[in-house]
Amino acid sequence: MSEGIQNSMDTNRLLDKTKSWLPFAYLIIGLLALRWTIVEPYVVPTGSMEPTLKPGDRLYALKCAYDVRFPFTDWVLLKIRPVKRGDVILFRAPRDPSITYVKRAVAIAGDRVALREGRLFINGEEIPKSDLERSRGLLYDIERNDEKTLFLENLTGKQHYVILDNGYPNNRYFEEVTVPPGHVFAVGDNRDNSHDSRAWGFVPEANLKGQGMFIWFSSRDWRVRPERIGTLIQ
Repeated sequence: MSEGIQNSMDTNRLLDKTKSWLPFAYLIIGLLALRWTIVEPYVVPTGSMEPTLKPGDRLYALKCAYDVRFPFTDWVLLKIRPVKRGDVILFRAPRDPSITYVKRAVAIAGDRVALREGRLFINGEEIPKSDLERSRGLLYDIERNDEKTLFLENLTGKQHYVILDNGYPNNRYFEEVTVPPGHVFAVGDNRDNSHDSRAWGFVPEANLKGQGMFIWFSSRDWRVRPERIGTLIQ
């Protein structure tokens, strides 16, 4: 058999093998594109969003909640809707885009936001919250929960839980600022124990990665928390 014929046969076998792998390659590319444009998995690392989100919660965020981006890029193909007050958002940290944060958007572009003695003010009006002393069971696995007060805050129609830490009232005051266009102001529900917009400023909308949807699994210290699995993020 001539060398030319042998080389041709080797090339054909290589092409056949390559073709057999193409469906698998298309599947992988499709799944990666789906992850890039539709959902974002995230593991909660800290207690800054307690009791809404607890360390060890695994959640999914809807990446196309606010816009649709071309797969594997940050090119925005379609704007869906703006961030609303009260949305739980995932975003790239303004000072270090390699880090993903999850916080609650409490103020949007044009809003004036301030905190005074743990009370949140939007556009000069105090956001009402009610003491939930009878619902302290929500704090069952939160450190030093006997030193914390649980509230239900009504953020312009969006009700959600908030914790104030009686032992460490670290972030009770923040001078009023106006949120600039194209940005949001994001803080943690665990108000006295959250590193957020009060420390590093506004979140550019370009940094958004999606809106928190639900907790698909939860565990801490090797103990599964079945009561949190399937919980919608409010």
